[in-house]
Amino acid sequence: MQGDANFICGGPPCQGVSGFNRFRNAEAPLEDTKNKQLLVYMDIIDFLKPKYVLMENVVDILRFSGGYLGRYAICRLVAMNYQARMGMMAAGSYGLPQFRMRVFLWGARPTEVSLFMHVDSILLAVLNICFILCMVT
Repeated sequence: MQGDANFICGGPPCQGVSGFNRFRNAEAPLEDTKNKQLLVYMDIIDFLKPKYVLMENVVDILRFSGGYLGRYAICRLVAMNYQARMGMMAAGSYGLPQFRMRVFLWGARPTEVSLFMHVDSILLAVLNICFILCMVT
């Protein structure tokens, strides 16, 4: 139900922005079916209205097509009245046995204490979960 979710964490697929995709749609990134999950992810947040949001993605979300999809994501959160912050971090700095730069978008409802004071501990927990899931699959 709306307002019942405390936290939504996700990472919409990156195939539409990945540098390995030679057929990316730079002129209209949101029309590419590979990028539609970003719209769905934001629609879920808009519908459920969780207290906190965390989205993870590849760095190319900030590079591809002038950063259009990264700007879209943060603007969408702000339009939903969330406090929002975007950052880039090296996964290896948090214990993962790989060096990958990742983009994180954090959001908090204006009625909540800002989670930005606790970003490091939240990020460490999320990266550990991601690492465990990667080892399982």
